[in-house]
Amino acid sequence: MRRRTFLSLAFSAAAMPPSFAKTTRVAVTVGDAVLATMPRDFNGLSYENTQLYNPNYFSPKNTALVKAFRELSDSGVLRLGGSLSNSCRWKSETGTFETPAQTTIIEEGKAKKWEWKLCDPSVRDHRDGAITPAALSTLRGFCDATGWRVIYGLDCNAGGAERARDEAAHVAAALGDKLLAFQVGNEADFLPQYRRNPTDKVGDFELYYRDYKAFVAAVRQAVTNAPFAGPDTAVAMDWVDEFGKREGKNAVFLSSHLYDMGPGNDPNQNAERLLSGKSRLPDQIAQAAKAAADSGGVPFRLTEVNSCYRGGRPGVSDAFASALWVADMMLKRAAVGWAGVNLHGGGDGIYTPIEATADGGTALRPLYYGMQFAQLFAGAEMLTCSVAADSNVTGYAARKGKAKLLALINKSPEPAAIAQSWVKHPHAVHLTAPGLDAKTGVTLRTGAARGVLAAYSAAVLIGT
Repeated sequence: MRRRTFLSLAFSAAAMPPSFAKTTRVAVTVGDAVLATMPRDFNGLSYENTQLYNPNYFSPKNTALVKAFRELSDSGVLRLGGSLSNSCRWKSETGTFETPAQTTIIEEGKAKKWEWKLCDPSVRDHRDGAITPAALSTLRGFCDATGWRVIYGLDCNAGGAERARDEAAHVAAALGDKLLAFQVGNEADFLPQYRRNPTDKVGDFELYYRDYKAFVAAVRQAVTNAPFAGPDTAVAMDWVDEFGKREGKNAVFLSSHLYDMGPGNDPNQNAERLLSGKSRLPDQIAQAAKAAADSGGVPFRLTEVNSCYRGGRPGVSDAFASALWVADMMLKRAAVGWAGVNLHGGGDGIYTPIEATADGGTALRPLYYGMQFAQLFAGAEMLTCSVAADSNVTGYAARKGKAKLLALINKSPEPAAIAQSWVKHPHAVHLTAPGLDAKTGVTLRTGAARGVLAAYSAAVLIGT
């Protein structure tokens, strides 16, 4: 029999202070079974490839950004892809490798795509640039300064295999061991060239896979052992499964995207809905597990995720609600054994964790602090943990060396009374803010463990 520890609430409402008369009761059960180990590089960020048009952004000289990355994780993963990676320009000493048709795609992307808001002002307001070897050189310096590695997206829409060979050769030479993997195309399941019929929402995997194989062959003419992952799909988990069956452990990881709500301009996408946990996540977890099994054990990484698609919802994606959401979202995915998650953002986008300010500086949004909260579990063994509560409280337990960690996330408007004996001699790391809609005043700080978890707050109890 496995030893199980029951964390009970054994006090009556009469014993509570008057201010806590509506306090809910929570019971947590922690088991000894290890579900998964949260990788040290689980935490990640995702940016549009075109941010590289400014070689001074991902640079060791951008000390504020280096500090923000390092304080988020000392071994995270930066994914460069996004919608603009399907219409970006590459320029090396050899040229741009553009056909007239590809130039048209690039020009249309400059004019029509909203995602330029996810680039810093120097790129957003001057879209005629290109990714260059100079930008890759400073990117390597940025990786050395932060300890992060890179997922690099190759353009299969406005770029062909010849360009991919030249670009990948420069990327591999510049990044070296800081390159985690290449991916071919962003959300290629939505690209029109892979649809059998104009009315199809999702394209045909066979058409994409033909291009994928051509890109891999071309790149490996220049970079023999180039690592690849993918496909980086928007919704087509059947693509992920089929890719895993064919590529198996030739792939570094499998991947897809997920936005819990959307679109951001819909007023129904509010904080209550975000914190409800209602999304297609349960289906994606099951589909990812099947794809990983069918591939022979290739891990799954969520390479692009956030609250609302199309940039986020004001007052929700940029407020404290997003911090509670992301803390819960990341730990839930760690507990099912995913390789990591990459929060999409950049520029002054509503849902970005790190804002590029108009004066060239860096500002931290509430989402960032929720990611830091989850990062406390990096390298920890996630244990079975269930929570019985009358309110929206979730819990996650883990062992990290000799320490025990118990995260409790209260996403409800009532305080939650906690009595626990599993973590002994605990101290706590508290995630709090003045309110659910707060955009400032968010704190993540160490303090005493408390018997009551405040409404709309979270805490990690750490002890033995």
